[in-house]
Amino acid sequence: MKFPNNANKHISIMKTLILLCTLLTVPIGLLAQHVTDFNIATEVDEQIWEPFKQSYLEGNAEVFNGIHTDDVLRITGRGIKQGQEYKDENIKWLSNPSRVPRAIDFVFEHRIYGGDYGYEIGYYKISDPANPEKPGYHARFTVLLRKVDGIWKIAQDWDTNDINGHRVNAEDFEKLKNK
Repeated sequence: MKFPNNANKHISIMKTLILLCTLLTVPIGLLAQHVTDFNIATEVDEQIWEPFKQSYLEGNAEVFNGIHTDDVLRITGRGIKQGQEYKDENIKWLSNPSRVPRAIDFVFEHRIYGGDYGYEIGYYKISDPANPEKPGYHARFTVLLRKVDGIWKIAQDWDTNDINGHRVNAEDFEKLKNK
């Protein structure tokens, strides 16, 4: 079908606009599903990360284990621990009388929530509160969170200090802390 020159121009503009709208709305729709809900993030901070930091520093295994699900998976370079096995290990090292108190802090790269589940990726720093000038230990973590009886808990926890041959360091931690 042949249209006048002016009509072809309008059809071409319409096609371009439709394509442009499609390209712009698809990514926005996808991003909307992965945007951090700051109310949930605050709830997670209060129910998991603040008690985590405090119990880690104080060596309180009961609180520390309480922020994990009963069937938690803990994955490290040394292997996988599950549920009570992991919690028993926590009791052992946190209650060790010769344990030196350490502070831990977290920064987050991704915090995604949906229903009763959350997925967070970030970095942590372990430091000696008695020697704040001493360099800390840094690593990257990935956790799967699950709400149990209305309370957020860690269901799966994985961390590493090496990403694609790059040793995680203070710079990685500080980049996110200063965002």
